[in-house]
Amino acid sequence: MKLFEMMVNHKMNNIRPDELLSLARQHQVSLTQKQAQDISALLKGKNINIFDIRQRQNVLGQITNVAGASTAREIETLFNNLTSNF
Repeated sequence: MKLFEMMVNHKMNNIRPDELLSLARQHQVSLTQKQAQDISALLKGKNINIFDIRQRQNVLGQITNVAGASTAREIETLFNNLTSNF
């Protein structure tokens, strides 16, 4: 795994709600404070590799359960933006 991928995965697996909100704004992803809290709690410490399609789809399914399908699609857009160049 490349250093950049490791850094992105580390950040996603340890992201705080305020950081997730900031990242979402940067990528024009609509996210509420509550959704950011729920999603960051879901990701915390899971060691998810968002560059792995299966793991990404699994976590998106979990996000759908806690934040709804439209929010999961928004987060998928964010994940795609973060991983598209690599």
